[in-house]
Amino acid sequence: MYEWRNSTGRLSAPTVQTPAKLGGAAEGPGIIYPPGTTFPKEAPRGAMGEIPGLLSQKMQMFQKANSIPIHLKGGPFDKVLFGATLVMCAVGLTGCLNFFYDMSFPKKSED
Repeated sequence: MYEWRNSTGRLSAPTVQTPAKLGGAAEGPGIIYPPGTTFPKEAPRGAMGEIPGLLSQKMQMFQKANSIPIHLKGGPFDKVLFGATLVMCAVGLTGCLNFFYDMSFPKKSED
């Protein structure tokens, strides 16, 4: 049933009683594992393997404190990729603007 709230001056939905309000905590059934079940052990801290040499060199190259942005630290190939990306963005933007212009000012028919 709906209840009248004096604080709001409105009817409100009834509150749902939880098991805590009823006096006892609800407990689910216990988990029963079959005999012989083994659980994974936690790996000890610092037990990881060695980092390969090439990966270590790459990590050091990218962590150097020089003024080169991270997307250009890979060398000349990264510069070529970055330039190509800029050219493709410019071509796409030009195509979008050309489309907007053509749609804004349609060509007149010769009828």
